[in-house]
Amino acid sequence: MRTAALRATFVLLAAVGCSSDSPPDPVLVEGIRVTPQSVQLSAIGETRQLTAAISPVNATDQAITWESADSAVASVDADGLVTARAAGTGVFVTAITHDGHHESSANVSVIP
Repeated sequence: MRTAALRATFVLLAAVGCSSDSPPDPVLVEGIRVTPQSVQLSAIGETRQLTAAISPVNATDQAITWESADSAVASVDADGLVTARAAGTGVFVTAITHDGHHESSANVSVIP
């Protein structure tokens, strides 16, 4: 009887020791794409929404930041909304993944 109880205890402890409480492995970002990739704004104050798609779609870290190469001509907010500020061409508005390893840009021109 004592041997059976010891065996049952060992089996129970082995089963508990095999469970995994660790979180699943993160799905790493493989790329990002901004659309549209070319934007022409024809009036100061005009806006255009850019979108950024991270791949794969189930990547764990979906955070991005937006930057404008010349915010005096075309500014961009945290959600990718571009605003024409002054006449100019060839302004790259870029979305950058949180890990900093991937980026994609739209070429923005303001021609009022």
